[in-house]
Amino acid sequence: MSEQGSEVGSPHWGTATKALVAFALMIVLGFLFWRFNHLIPLLVIAAIITFLVVPLVQFLNVRLRMPWGLAANLVMLVVILLILGASTATGLAVFGQLQALVLIVLRFLGNLPEWLATLSTQHYTIGPWAIDFSQFDLQAVGEQLLAGVRPLLSDLSGFIASFATGAIESVTRVVFTLAIAYFMTLDYRRIRTALISVSLPGYEKDFRRLRLSLSRIWRAFLRGQLLVVFLTGLITWTLMSLLGLRFSLGLGVLGGIAKFAPIVGPTTAGLVAALVALFQAGNWLGLTPLVHALLVIGSVILIDQAIDYLLIPRIMGTSLNLHPVVILVGVLVGASVAGVLGLLLSSPTIASLILLSRYTYRKMFDLPAWNPPIDIQKPHTIHEPVLLRLWHWLQGFIGRIKH
Repeated sequence: MSEQGSEVGSPHWGTATKALVAFALMIVLGFLFWRFNHLIPLLVIAAIITFLVVPLVQFLNVRLRMPWGLAANLVMLVVILLILGASTATGLAVFGQLQALVLIVLRFLGNLPEWLATLSTQHYTIGPWAIDFSQFDLQAVGEQLLAGVRPLLSDLSGFIASFATGAIESVTRVVFTLAIAYFMTLDYRRIRTALISVSLPGYEKDFRRLRLSLSRIWRAFLRGQLLVVFLTGLITWTLMSLLGLRFSLGLGVLGGIAKFAPIVGPTTAGLVAALVALFQAGNWLGLTPLVHALLVIGSVILIDQAIDYLLIPRIMGTSLNLHPVVILVGVLVGASVAGVLGLLLSSPTIASLILLSRYTYRKMFDLPAWNPPIDIQKPHTIHEPVLLRLWHWLQGFIGRIKH
């Protein structure tokens, strides 16, 4: 009776009270977001680390019967040792190569207007063809290139520099990030249970389905993309070394990181590699700088096509089956809003927003929320690589000429 009496004595909130409380909470959350926005990237990185190490902890806990606390401590110890190893001479050498590589490209971009002005006065004759560069507005092309590429490379250079010196200048941030990741990993099961229990009355099934869909998107990106980045970096490093390029290790790391930003990333990494080939002193193949640069561009295109059409669909499935235009816009918006971190996480963020937007649209217009399903991607059509399609087209063209 006492419980029923207490329920009767506690009146329900009216619509105005609920709206006022919701508005106050939005103000408080907005203030906290503005006041502590410098901590948000660290929290995101800590969440990513947790998301990546939890499967290892689960493996030790389930397969080897190791207590969860002991498994979490063991895995996080390995992560800390790996981070410390990345801060040694080898790790700093990698970031030193990346920093020098980006600085060389920035210097080239600084001299680009003068070089284009000189080129616009040249006239070349190659066999029966005559090329007069004065007919083209190369100055405008150079200005557009500078406006688009220089800010991104400057941000990347600053990010690399701060990361490389993080063990000296930002120990507190590193410790804070690892501490948050450690406690999130240690209490992962409790946090997961709390998140699963959050729902609105009557919307339990919708919340569960949205949660599973969002989890699939981010799991496919974080764990699948990590493997793609590692393999791309390894292949790029090996190929750049075989082609005799300077900064091959830095180019490999840059090529791997570039896979986080589809289309824009590989294109930028390929241009950087071509510039290194074009302006380095020489190469062991004995090729001219122009031919060497063209060979590097062809090799980068071949790698990117092979990875995109042979590796990524088998690793990541169709959870991030986004249109190239959407990816480009997302990369630009993410880089402008959150810098390098926004650029790297733009694809899964867009996929998540598209899913939530579809759900909101259907609820707003009283349409069936899950019929047809919005959380099932269309089958991914695996197209032939560009070079293979070109070869087939040439074969068909030659066949038509013969007949």
